[in-house]
Amino acid sequence: MRVAVVSKDVSSKVAREVENFLVKAGIDARLTEINSKLEDYDLIISVGGDGTILSILQKIKCCPPIFGINTGRIGLLTHAEVINFKEELNKILRGFEVEEFMRVECLIDGESKLIALNEIAILSSIPAKLIELRVFLDDIEIEYMRCDGMLFSTPMGSTAYALATGGPIIDPYLNSILIIPVAPFKLAWKPWVVNPERKINVELHRDAIVVADGQNSVRVGVSNKIEIIKSKYPAVFVKHPSRIQKIAEKLCDIR
Repeated sequence: MRVAVVSKDVSSKVAREVENFLVKAGIDARLTEINSKLEDYDLIISVGGDGTILSILQKIKCCPPIFGINTGRIGLLTHAEVINFKEELNKILRGFEVEEFMRVECLIDGESKLIALNEIAILSSIPAKLIELRVFLDDIEIEYMRCDGMLFSTPMGSTAYALATGGPIIDPYLNSILIIPVAPFKLAWKPWVVNPERKINVELHRDAIVVADGQNSVRVGVSNKIEIIKSKYPAVFVKHPSRIQKIAEKLCDIR
């Protein structure tokens, strides 16, 4: 089994400890930076926070299983902490199952431009200036909004940016897309939770920027055709024995 130990900082003491631990266990492990060649490995060990895992997923579509060791602040996507990573790694070295979580893609003029585990955000390209947009579901207009932006979130992403906008927490094992505005200029609004197989289109009345998981972005104009789809490339993780409990505990600890 070829294992990539991935960290934004390859000089990280914890990342080197993880690599040395695996090598001593007889594993073909290599400490590496985030890059597209990660698809060639059998397992990815992410050393960092949720942002590190999101950065990894921006680089790869066909995803090997990911196991996260949290050195960040929250760690909703991770499996172990620094204090217990050896114990948790020993467990997966004896064998592990995997679980998949849906991702979303943004198509611009029919071409896939962005992919996200948490959310695709369509935001104003000018700070403190509203954008105007319309959202269509199966060619039926469901929202016209003046707002700072609109989020198209996965269930996993419902505990990320969408949570900060007042959205519901959705079971990460469901398949759905949450549509929720950012700072809407509207007294009455409710989020939409829709079947990801439906056709979702966005019509802009002002130029905007589209952002995937806070990582990569592209600028779009009123003439661009924007579509949000369920990706055929899910994110693959080592199966967590109690992911729902972990999410609940982590959210309670946020200060």
